[in-house]
Amino acid sequence: MAQDLTTNANLSSQLATYRIREAIRRISTGRRIGSNTTPLNTIRAESGSNYAASLNINDALAALNVTQVSVDEIAALNTRLAELGLLNTNNSLLSTSDTAALDKETASITSAIDNIVASTKYNNNATLGTSNITFTIGANPNGGSSNQLSITIGGISSIASVTAASNATSTASTLETTLGSVQGQINGATNAALARSNVTSTVASIKEAAANNIESANLARETAKLTKNILLKKVSQSLVAQANNLNYDKLDLLS
Repeated sequence: MAQDLTTNANLSSQLATYRIREAIRRISTGRRIGSNTTPLNTIRAESGSNYAASLNINDALAALNVTQVSVDEIAALNTRLAELGLLNTNNSLLSTSDTAALDKETASITSAIDNIVASTKYNNNATLGTSNITFTIGANPNGGSSNQLSITIGGISSIASVTAASNATSTASTLETTLGSVQGQINGATNAALARSNVTSTVASIKEAAANNIESANLARETAKLTKNILLKKVSQSLVAQANNLNYDKLDLLS
């Protein structure tokens, strides 16, 4: 019986020692489980891929913002181009120098608009051009080519060849229609990008919080476990000592 008591007490002591070590590890590291476990790695990977997708979308939003600034500048210049056309309609009362001044400003504006279109870039990638420009954003956290964010910005035809104020009105009218279409594309792409960004960034945060919750130790609970197992170990050690004393007493009787 004393031998059984010794064995059970030793097992209890060893188990308590293991639990004490685990509690100390969790308290000292703040981690309930190891950081390399498969479920935790999977959740963190999903969080990371959603975060990467949100960064890609933020790049798209920045590119769209650059494009919007250029479109606003072109629109302002086009307003002035339309004004020049109206001024030119009074050509019967204009002097030769007045007409020349209107033509000169017309040529300057159309050239400036072409320059803005050609120089509008993000990270050295054109976002405006004389033909449609399409760029694909890696907005799918799962990778692959499906369900990505595709953005198309319509082309703005070159008008630098328009140098006479007499052509300013028709040119401005055509350009106004084009800019309206481009503006709609920018607005639609921006709204779509913002929606995708909200989803990916939110999912990334939720996944990261879930991983931290799985990994993080409850310090109050672990402290209580540590105290409990220290007491259990002391009791087990006490039982071992008592069992040993019983064995010694038996030996004394036999001798």
